[in-house]
Amino acid sequence: MLTHVNISTGRAEVSEGQTTATQNPTTTAAPLPRLAYTMRETADIIGVSYITVHRLLKRGKLRSSDAIRNKVIPLTEIERFLKDSIANN
Repeated sequence: MLTHVNISTGRAEVSEGQTTATQNPTTTAAPLPRLAYTMRETADIIGVSYITVHRLLKRGKLRSSDAIRNKVIPLTEIERFLKDSIANN
């Protein structure tokens, strides 16, 4: 592959018709699906306030992961809570 140096910029440039690995557009991978949500995000998903999510956790109606500093609620737990709350009505 032939390159030359552009005198005005001092950068190496590729001749016409040539490409380099840095010129090829990188393919962006699909974003990973969310597996867990914060208490605030859970409140938005369920349609309640943050304090209501806190109360649901305290009463044991909703479970969270304590593996990290901040509580996160798994998506499967949110889905279970919604199914159970609909089934009980």
